[in-house]
Amino acid sequence: MQFPQTVDNNKNNERKDENNNTENEVACQGPSNEIQEVESVESTMHNNELDSGLFIMVFFLDTILREDPALCPLQLKENERMKYLNKGYAFFQNKDSNFKSSKRMFKSQNRYYLVKYFQKVMNNGEKCDQKWLMFSESTGCIFCYVYKLFSTDYDNVFVKSDFYNWKKTKQTIFGHKNSKEHIQCMIKWIEFIKQNTHVDEYMVCQIKREFNYWSAILSRIVAVIRFLAGRDLAFRGHNDVIGSSNNGNYLGMLELLTQFDPVLKQHIDTFANKGKGNVNNEELIDIMSQKVLTHIITEIKEVKYWGIIVDSTPDISHVDQLSVIFRCYLNGHMYERVFFCFLQIKSHDGKSFITDILLLERYDIDITNCRGQAYNNASNMSGKYSGLQARLKERSELAFYIPCTGHSLNLVGQCSVSECINSINYFGVLQSLYSFFVASTHRWDLLKGNHATLKRLSDTRWSCRSDASKSLVENFDGIHAALCQIAEDTE
Repeated sequence: MQFPQTVDNNKNNERKDENNNTENEVACQGPSNEIQEVESVESTMHNNELDSGLFIMVFFLDTILREDPALCPLQLKENERMKYLNKGYAFFQNKDSNFKSSKRMFKSQNRYYLVKYFQKVMNNGEKCDQKWLMFSESTGCIFCYVYKLFSTDYDNVFVKSDFYNWKKTKQTIFGHKNSKEHIQCMIKWIEFIKQNTHVDEYMVCQIKREFNYWSAILSRIVAVIRFLAGRDLAFRGHNDVIGSSNNGNYLGMLELLTQFDPVLKQHIDTFANKGKGNVNNEELIDIMSQKVLTHIITEIKEVKYWGIIVDSTPDISHVDQLSVIFRCYLNGHMYERVFFCFLQIKSHDGKSFITDILLLERYDIDITNCRGQAYNNASNMSGKYSGLQARLKERSELAFYIPCTGHSLNLVGQCSVSECINSINYFGVLQSLYSFFVASTHRWDLLKGNHATLKRLSDTRWSCRSDASKSLVENFDGIHAALCQIAEDTE
């Protein structure tokens, strides 16, 4: 730095002469302490200038390195995470790169990462920025911004710099974006930017709008599934085509709702009959059934003591299943949880049944808390020594057995009638009369023309015999008239 001169030229010349004489004398005598101090200060300043330059260079290089996500530590400390969050996603994306480092050879063909992957084109043509994607110029790989900051899955390809399969870029990015872990990391990121007022309004609004849209669609789908499943109605038809009259109850109900619901109408108009996929609601049904099952288990644990009813029957695919029903007293009411579960059985003896019943312990249900059991009167169920009720009592002594009263009444009625020849003949004639009219549509029309009807008997329900006898008494004249018309018919 230069200072202004404040003395005249004469005085300056005199001082120069004196200084020259003094310097000559000092040079002869050798260097003084003052000169050594000056040289020391100059050397220190020179070293400081070098250190300062190195510091600036290192800081500059460090800033460059931070733009590369591959150089980010695998496990971030909290202070490091805050620095990367405050920098923002755009700092690490490297969208302006030439992507030459992403070159990969696939079967003699070079493939590169493309800048278009930073955007996703929606079905309606709208383009959305995928701001969580980052490109590393040093490795030629891509990373996930939120996953790298918030996830603990350090082996993930979007964290570990292992993803460079450009042949399946779209599919992998789409799968990662819709993964549960990625969504959780996105939520954490949004919460951070809200708390720190660094709110990216566009992204927050976009995620919120998409979340509300799919929540609305899902609520309508779940309502339709609950309606059909609660009434035991079939879901599928002959095809899965929207607009077809044979697409089943599920799609048919959704089409019906579109007449009154503009949200669902817009969704179906946009996505219906697109692609090659099939309608798949089994996963939602399974999730809902697991939710119901969990609720029933919670109730059973809350009441602690319960009763059980089981019975076996083959399904439409000829698989023999044991249906399990729980009865419990909760909040002043008796509840019967119908069809808690179905257990596939291989044998009908008591030993096999108790083995299947003990499988309920996998639901954390304590068999010793059973206080009642009700089955039919078959020997494999009611047997005193080897029946199911006896084997369950070995596990829970207070599980009292109560035989099915309806089955008991039916057995009593059948045994009583089988001992009386008049009763056997009467019910035989009654069943033959019903079979005679049912075998011909012409005869049944004659019966209906006389305002009469008949009912069939049942081997398992005794009350049907009472209904059949009552029908015969009330329609006796009409039945007699129909029989006379058939007898007189010469044709």
